Amino acid sequence: MRRSGNLIEAVAELDNLKLAYTKACRAKPLSRDSLEFRCNLDTRLIELGDALRSGTYVPGPYRFFTIYDPKERLISAVAFRDRVAQHALMNVLDPLFERVQIHHSYACRRNKGMQAAVLAAFHHAKSQKWFLKLDVRKYFDSIDHAVLASQLEHRIKDRYILSVLDSIIESYETSPGRGLPIGNLTSQYFANHYLSGLDHYILEGLHISRYVRYMDDMILLADSKGELGDASIRIADYAGYCLKLIVKPPILNRTVAGIPFCGFLVKPHGIFLMEKTRRRFKNSQRALTYSFLRGDLSPEQYADRALASSSHLGIARAQRFRYAVYRQGFFGHEPG
Repeated sequence: MRRSGNLIEAVAELDNLKLAYTKACRAKPLSRDSLEFRCNLDTRLIELGDALRSGTYVPGPYRFFTIYDPKERLISAVAFRDRVAQHALMNVLDPLFERVQIHHSYACRRNKGMQAAVLAAFHHAKSQKWFLKLDVRKYFDSIDHAVLASQLEHRIKDRYILSVLDSIIESYETSPGRGLPIGNLTSQYFANHYLSGLDHYILEGLHISRYVRYMDDMILLADSKGELGDASIRIADYAGYCLKLIVKPPILNRTVAGIPFCGFLVKPHGIFLMEKTRRRFKNSQRALTYSFLRGDLSPEQYADRALASSSHLGIARAQRFRYAVYRQGFFGHEPG
């Protein structure tokens, strides 16, 4: 496999750093960190580029907070300077990660995403009788630093880039030598890349072509229950031996019973909302309404956020449910 080198100059180039700064600002353009970084912007970007070139770049400390949607997760936020550095890295490295991905992987990729993954599973469910659902126990917390570093060395030969990536990997751990922080841009790429070898094993080793993966959620479909049962054992063995991961107990059932995937229930005749997705949507709309009534949001802001939170439900048979939720809200109808 051909490795890529001489990448650090492209990462540290001023135009790339300016693009990275613009991307880092999108999430919170008026945050204190971003406003402070904007002062003497060119000087700060040049200093960051010099640190990346010389190998002296060191990630700063994390700020931790917990979210409870859809379940309790510890989020790790980095300083704004580190967000710029991560965007600068991924502007250049994204094609390298993309090169090894298969079509069936949908997380953290252009023109892919959760909706596309669910629709792909729906397409396969129309013609297949059985499905196998697999996911990894505490995936981000279980990623092995040594295995990940070895994977990156097989793709990249620029020692300065590898040094920066190693410093980001080693800046966080949930147990000795394990774990990636949820919240880092690099973590999304690392976590998606970590299972790329398993993707190829499923397609080329097990010869199962009806396959969909969204991060660590994997759906395999076939007409033979025995074929999927055998695949479940072999995938668990591969994950344990090669990736040092533990796969949760599999779900093996008929597609007519519905495939639980990314908050949806995928059946051969349609896509439906799971009960937990309904509860999350109701809670999010209730919170938006309270924010609007307190005066924290204008009518336009309320409509924009309501539309953003409901847009992913458009692929499901949920029109009546959405109508009922919005009818009970302040406006009495779905904002548009």
